[in-house]
Amino acid sequence: MDKRQAKSKLDHAVGRAKRQVEEWAEEAKDQVEDAAQQVKGKAEQAWDKMKDAGREAREKVTRGA
Repeated sequence: MDKRQAKSKLDHAVGRAKRQVEEWAEEAKDQVEDAAQQVKGKAEQAWDKMKDAGREAREKVTRGA
């Protein structure tokens, strides 16, 4: 796992934890901001997976050539 992947997982976890705390406190505005941070983390994870798949595909093509 590289630095970017670790950061995206951390963003997701922090956003999820904050969102849960705010659900308990019923602070709707903060829930939206924290949900956005969670979504950001998930989007970064998906982007990282796509980049990894692209690298792997490129390596397979290069090795096969």
